Amino acid sequence: MRTVLRFALAPIRFVADRVTMRGAGPLDDLAPGEGRIADVAGRKVAAYRDDAGEVHAVSPICTHLRCVVSFDASEGNWHCPCHGSRFDVDGEVLRGPARKPLERVEIG
Repeated sequence: MRTVLRFALAPIRFVADRVTMRGAGPLDDLAPGEGRIADVAGRKVAAYRDDAGEVHAVSPICTHLRCVVSFDASEGNWHCPCHGSRFDVDGEVLRGPARKPLERVEIG
């Protein structure tokens, strides 16, 4: 039943996530061990700052059906709320249905 509900709510998430993504904070506010959607020079990225202070930035758009990913702090990875795909901090697929990784973003 939970999977059916997730699929039914996917169109709502698709739109709602894009609206909430507009309020993304600056990358400088990202603490070590934290991941969230951040604004980098006007572009929204899924950013994670590791314990060494290095920022890992990828596209926030899931490669499966284009929903916006969010960071799961308990698992330490990106999660797509629409269909459950999971990606590591560098965008590699950990679990589908997505088959392609999230696009890496250079933040130079």
